[in-house]
Formats: sequence, C-alpha cells, structure tokens
Amino acid sequence: MNVFEEIHHRLSSKTRIRSLFKDVHVEDLERIISRMQDVMQEKLEARNKIDEERQAKQESIEAVKQIMAERGISMEDLDDLEVATPKRRRNVQKFTFEFQTEAGDTIQWDGSTTGRLPRDFQAYLDRTGKKRLDCVVEN
Repeated sequence: MNVFEEIHHRLSSKTRIRSLFKDVHVEDLERIISRMQDVMQEKLEARNKIDEERQAKQESIEAVKQIMAERGISMEDLDDLEVATPKRRRNVQKFTFEFQTEAGDTIQWDGSTTGRLPRDFQAYLDRTGKKRLDCVVEN
C-alpha cells in the first residue's frame, strides 16, 4: 500500500480518525484542519484554472469550425491537403571510392560524401591528407 492509499484509508472513517488523533490537542488538530483546507483550496483553484483553459480552447475550436464552415472547408479537405503535399526526400549521391590500406591492398567502397567511413578509408585519408572526393573512381 502506498502512502496515499494508507492516508486515504486512515482518513476515510470517523472511527479511524478518532483513534489516529486521540492524543492530539485541539489546537494542533485545528492547525492540521486549517492546512488541509488550504491544500484543498489550492487544488480547487488549480482545477478551476484547468477548466478555464479547457473552456477557452473549446471556444477557439468552435470559432475555427465556424470560420471553416463559412468558407466551405471540411476536415476531409485538410486531410487531403496533407496527402497532396509530398514529403521531401534526401537526395544523397553515391560514389565509388578507391583507397589503399596500410598493407598496400587497393579497396573500392561505395558510399556518399557524408556520414561515417570504414576505418581503413578514414585511416587512408588521415595518412595522405586527401579528401573523400579525391578518391572518387570515375565510371
């Protein structure tokens, strides 16, 4: 049982409340009740604020619906608009690169001018000071 459930269990019955506060002075009990009322007031204010925000949002939605109705636009029209707009694709050009490993083997690698490189290719570029485009094989 978590703390909230335990407190809720203790405070849900008058008999359990009496036993819980049997040794507490009246002044202390009044202070506890006052603090509980303050917490309750804060909760009510927070709930009212959320309700006001929800109401304002609902009014905005109704205003947008009214404008859409006046102009003859439906939700389906908005859905069609999203479908009609194609998504842009990345246009990555692929090349064949040729480089030599430290052992002297010549290797060809297919890739782009961006992104990660094979270790051997990166080591070759570091060793020679060349750029990727200097290693492109013309086909």
